[in-house]
Amino acid sequence: MAGIAGIVYRKNKNEKSLKLKAGFYKKQVKSMLDTISHRGIRQKSTMFMENAGLGAATGFISNYGEANISQNNLKNNECRNHKEDKVCRLLLDGKIYNSDKLYLQYGQNFKQSKSQLHKLKELIGCFNTDILKKMDGQFAMFYSDIDKNIYLARDFLGRKPLYFGHIKGSDVLYFASEVKAISKFCSNFSALAPGHFIKNTGSPVMFRKLDQNKYENDFSEETYKKASFDKNDDAVIIAEKIENLLLRAIEKRIPSESPDIKIGSWLSGGLDSSIIAALLKHFSKNVYTFAVGFRGSKDLEAARVVAKYLGTEHTEYILDEDDLFKRVPYTVFTLESFDAPLVRSTLGNIIVSKMSAGTDIVFSGEGGDEIFAGYNYFLNFSSNRQIQSGLISAINSLHNTALQRVDRSSNRYGVNVKLPMLDEELIDFVLSIPPKYKLDYENGLTKCILRTLAEKYLPQDIVYRPKDKFWEGSGINNTIENKIEQVISDIEYEKEKVLENGFMLRSKEELYYYKIFKNFYPEVEFKKFLSFTQNFN
Repeated sequence: MAGIAGIVYRKNKNEKSLKLKAGFYKKQVKSMLDTISHRGIRQKSTMFMENAGLGAATGFISNYGEANISQNNLKNNECRNHKEDKVCRLLLDGKIYNSDKLYLQYGQNFKQSKSQLHKLKELIGCFNTDILKKMDGQFAMFYSDIDKNIYLARDFLGRKPLYFGHIKGSDVLYFASEVKAISKFCSNFSALAPGHFIKNTGSPVMFRKLDQNKYENDFSEETYKKASFDKNDDAVIIAEKIENLLLRAIEKRIPSESPDIKIGSWLSGGLDSSIIAALLKHFSKNVYTFAVGFRGSKDLEAARVVAKYLGTEHTEYILDEDDLFKRVPYTVFTLESFDAPLVRSTLGNIIVSKMSAGTDIVFSGEGGDEIFAGYNYFLNFSSNRQIQSGLISAINSLHNTALQRVDRSSNRYGVNVKLPMLDEELIDFVLSIPPKYKLDYENGLTKCILRTLAEKYLPQDIVYRPKDKFWEGSGINNTIENKIEQVISDIEYEKEKVLENGFMLRSKEELYYYKIFKNFYPEVEFKKFLSFTQNFN
């Protein structure tokens, strides 16, 4: 868990004015870091200057001392070119899992470094986009090279957040890990798109994306009739490959230097979270699971079944209607969105984050629906092209919907959350699997190939449990809707559902959330950084 914030600005030729400007921006960065202090307990603000006319005030906060996360000792932030005694600096929110492999591939001419941080700095030193493309991991980074060029970059799935913006009429670039930090000083900002970088104060440049054509071209058949899933030998072999990839994805997310860490798992009782909890038993005898829902809800009951079957240390939180509704303003502020389906799911996600704060690492099944075709709307598609396009679209929409929820919820309570379903090796393999292994049209089932694997680890009623959205399984949706019906009248909704910028709010519930959002973030233009979840039921 970490966060970055900073300001890149043009230097004034007047030295006195330059010092005043630098001091002014350093104070602003400190204020930005204070706003997102929940992302880390240590913080330091540093100043970088550049002879060609750029300056930068930056800050970094962190709760974890992972080898490739920049520490707040300035010496650890430096990587020197000894010939010219030039210094580069790296601030990284995230984790790169293949830095050793890349270092062996690209680092023949580098001075051999011992620390992961220095290896990363040397790798990124030339800011070679080939290296960025091959980085396996989630990251948002600030980098200053030995020539004092300044870069911002975000991983190609957007698993870590990063926002940037300019003040009108000035050549000043603000950036931060959360909206609440950047909106204090800049209202004209956007989310840096996944797989993009910015050099100095320029426009974003793409360096990597999911290539839809690659996966479409893997299949010879374009269409097929709606049929039942055939659990043949090939399906069993594919399921075994998925099992190995998932185990590898989990293993590389558990620090090898800390064998006795406390491992937890968010458990809804759905297929994705249940299979992750089951696979965690390969790595730890004691796995701690956490579930939230109303008494008697599907999620609580299913999670209880899974926990008992796997023998986990299980904790439940029983929701209370009035307490849940009181949490709405805090949730909208934390989430930084008024997207109604997203707010619903975040209400429970924040609670389960707080519950799991005592663990060292928490695993989530987030991403399983997007890569394995878990949503029921996939059953409406009848061609490989449609299905693959739907999968790519779902994955690409994660960065400022579900991944935004996970990031804000986990960071609010210092939870180090891991997402093995979004491992890059796993995604690449699963997208290459023909859709006929994922969908059973005859029986109305999705994620068939994952269910084949799950039969090895879970009870049958969990393996073949129908897909529910989190807010449905936990019982949150009806409770919130009924409460808001008492607050927002039909007349009020019809009068206010179309906003000044032309955006149409989809329900009374969304209008209620928007009013709260506007109170916390009154000046921001949300259309530049928010996406909205489709309500697939």
